[in-house]
Amino acid sequence: MEIKHPEWLQIVTDNPILYGYNQDWYRTSFQKTRGCGPTAAAMQLLYLNRREGETLPFKSHSISAITQALEMVWNFVTPGWLLGLNSTEKFCKGVKDLLEYHKLNWKCHRLSIAASTCKRTSFPQVVKFLEDGIASDCPIAFLNLHKGKVVALESWHWIVLVSLSYDASQNRYMATCYDAGYSITFDLGLWLKTTRFGGGFVYITT
Repeated sequence: MEIKHPEWLQIVTDNPILYGYNQDWYRTSFQKTRGCGPTAAAMQLLYLNRREGETLPFKSHSISAITQALEMVWNFVTPGWLLGLNSTEKFCKGVKDLLEYHKLNWKCHRLSIAASTCKRTSFPQVVKFLEDGIASDCPIAFLNLHKGKVVALESWHWIVLVSLSYDASQNRYMATCYDAGYSITFDLGLWLKTTRFGGGFVYITT
């Protein structure tokens, strides 16, 4: 499964295609070090904005226009000084405030993954949540507080999931995410099994 227009989150430059937005496009050093959450939110919102006929005040998808959108999203989806944006609840609170400000009735759906393995959401439940999000044609914000044994991931970080596929030969689900210009594919089950601190997933419906 894949969102309908992953190319909307790809930026064509003179160099190779950039997959997703980059928190380094923020103005200040603090924003650049804490900005993965609002960057993920901006990717979701601009994707949905394009799909819904540009309800939000963004009319261009150039890097300069995206940078302006990042700053606007930051005003609502704002990381804390110490821990950043370290929960799906905080993420959705910011997104909800932004949507209310723009008088939109879009809805934020979240699934938190507990740090404790005995309290952790089951793998089939995680897959179902992600399939529902992709079926609604929404990029899914993924909070990874600890990458576990997944080498390709970065701990304490938000990225955006654009597709989920089942590898029957190895009986595993592979997730593809965009982050800072790169496309990353990893074993979702391995992350869920080995992450120490958990994280969560968020998608938005219109």
